Amino acid sequence: MSSSITRRSFTKGALAGVGLTGSGLAMPSLVRPAAAADRLLVVQWGAQWIEISEEIVKKYNETKDTRIAWELHSGGSAAIVAKIKAIWPNAPYNVLSVWDPVFRDMIAEDWLEPIDESIVTNLATIPDIFIQKNDAGQKMTVPLSTAGAFWGYREDVLPDGFDSIEDLLRPEFKGKVVVPYPINLTGLFIVTCAIQRGGDEKNAEPGWEFVKELAASGAIGQICTSNSEFINAMASGQYGVGFWNNGGWFATAENFPVKIKNRMEDNKGFLYNEGFCVLKGSPLEAAFDFANFFARPDINEMYNIPLGSGPTQPGATANPKIAEWYYKPDELEKYAYIADYAFLGQAKNEWNERWEREIVPLMRS
Repeated sequence: MSSSITRRSFTKGALAGVGLTGSGLAMPSLVRPAAAADRLLVVQWGAQWIEISEEIVKKYNETKDTRIAWELHSGGSAAIVAKIKAIWPNAPYNVLSVWDPVFRDMIAEDWLEPIDESIVTNLATIPDIFIQKNDAGQKMTVPLSTAGAFWGYREDVLPDGFDSIEDLLRPEFKGKVVVPYPINLTGLFIVTCAIQRGGDEKNAEPGWEFVKELAASGAIGQICTSNSEFINAMASGQYGVGFWNNGGWFATAENFPVKIKNRMEDNKGFLYNEGFCVLKGSPLEAAFDFANFFARPDINEMYNIPLGSGPTQPGATANPKIAEWYYKPDELEKYAYIADYAFLGQAKNEWNERWEREIVPLMRS
């Protein structure tokens, strides 16, 4: 056997040896590639994501001896793309937890292994609409959570609510609407406005016209750039309606009665998925087996309950507090929309500039 050490196997051994995020591993800093097959470096978010993941790994290790080290995302999951690009093909990571726009970036870079469905057998029951694919049609991701951006309102502030976002042009909604800048939520606010008037992300002009009407009517009361801004705005009682992600709505619903408008006849709920992908050069059998365990229906349910996200397995039960926010498989076609996130990633900066140029002056007038 050759004793040569690649930069990737050296980095993998060194990172695993320090026991990232309390993995408790004690390993030599040099590991031959063949000996690394039962070790994985997994990138995950912090807070409740890493907490529940560590609990799941305890269950996994009851029957599997694969040793897991963790690295946490820093500065959002998109930052991992820059980190990998800087050192590719010597990136030390094996399994990464990211979401759809980042999956698209990694697929475009050709960094990912197609999912081996002979190992990831639980992928077969996850709706195909959730799975990201490459240009050849190969499945590249193992979706674990469904999240989304939705319209909604505080029922105590606006007891009569609304049936369509066209209603937000009425005088009683003046100053009551909270929305994101286009660069936030990957431009989905412009997309929902476009769909309202018959367009979509690639035909956004109808959306811009609707946004101009909202701005000119005075409906938009606050523009938010973060979850905390949205949560604080909705908590103030000054605003009653918003378009935001499930995380912000989940936090709001902890303290106030919230109605999510995810089944409107003339608009959509905008879904995106978080899950696992596997980098090329990883110990594939171990990596795919690990991903398959997380995709098991009972584990998928366990994973999502504390996250406030919807499970991707139809057989898993969502957190009862938010079960109505997500869709049954037979509702997806009618009510759900999964945007072209690769396109939106390219458009959002231009859209933000256009917002400043065309929308902000209307709000000042």
